[in-house]
Amino acid sequence: MSGSISRKLLAAGLGILALLGRAAVVGQEAMAAIAAPKGASAKTAKQAETPKNIVRKWPASPRGAAELLLEKYGEPDQFDRNTLVWFHNGDWKKTIVRRAVSRRDPTGRRKDFIEQTVGYLVPGDKIADLNRFNPMIEVSLSAGEMSFASESESNNRLALNLAEEILTGKRGVADARAFYAKTTRLAASGKSSSYLDQIQFEAENTRYMTPTGSDR
Repeated sequence: MSGSISRKLLAAGLGILALLGRAAVVGQEAMAAIAAPKGASAKTAKQAETPKNIVRKWPASPRGAAELLLEKYGEPDQFDRNTLVWFHNGDWKKTIVRRAVSRRDPTGRRKDFIEQTVGYLVPGDKIADLNRFNPMIEVSLSAGEMSFASESESNNRLALNLAEEILTGKRGVADARAFYAKTTRLAASGKSSSYLDQIQFEAENTRYMTPTGSDR
């Protein structure tokens, strides 16, 4: 009789110890959760948003362009879910790749998701000539920049090379427009041109000017 009671008391004691042990574990887990930084889960999610992971969700054309530039120039200096930005990469003062085409083209016919910028002091009285050549050329007088947006880096080089020739009097607007159309047509059939391969003038990409307002 006394043996049976002892065994029951022992079993009850072991059960209480087990419950106390479990309570201690739960308490430790709760304390750890309280002690963890509130932004830890958000930080982990942010870390998962790498440029390569982000562009996988983009439409096919801008995704392909972004992947080529990531392979060529490495990690961008800035990025979010819709934009990758490099500074001083190759020929450029700045390169921007966007998930969607620029709002400058409301028709949606253009594929101007790659915008690239060179440092260049454009005379104010020459801006109208550049607009007549190609309205996609943008000039910032205050920042000392000239930009173009298209579906490819080579087309951006072509446009800006021709823009510089217009500005320096080497080529007229009509000639530049004809040369641009002919060169892009030949490029589509696999023929190259030095105008597509590199910037052929001295860009002032290291100059920084304090903007005094919006030029766009």
